[in-house]
This record gives sequence, structure tokens and C-alpha cells, in this order.
Amino acid sequence: MRYEIIGITEDDYGCEGIPENEELMCTVLLRGENGSEKQIRLADSFLSENGIEKGSHLFMEEI
Repeated sequence: MRYEIIGITEDDYGCEGIPENEELMCTVLLRGENGSEKQIRLADSFLSENGIEKGSHLFMEEI
């Protein structure tokens, strides 16, 4: 199914920052072709490396 990214929010790690040996994660809000909305978590580095931003489209199996 094709999903449009309608929002990306970086996870809040508070004043302690990102835990050791972990990477910055983001909550990504998706809207499917049928109008349904879903949230998934993806690594910020994955989003950056693949040029994924609000308005981008992802093709994924049903999640």
C-alpha cells in the first residue's frame, strides 16, 4: 500500500539525552490510500539517508 507521510516528530529523550548505544528515533504519521492513519517509529538516520520528509510517499506492506 502507498502511504503519505503527514508528520514526523523526533522522540523526546528529555535532559538525559539519547541512551548510550541507541539512535535518535522518530514517530512518523502515515496516511494510507484508503484514508486510514497509522504511526510507526523509524530511525532519524534512515529518514535522512533516504531523503524522507513530510509529503514523501512510502510503499509498504500492510502494517
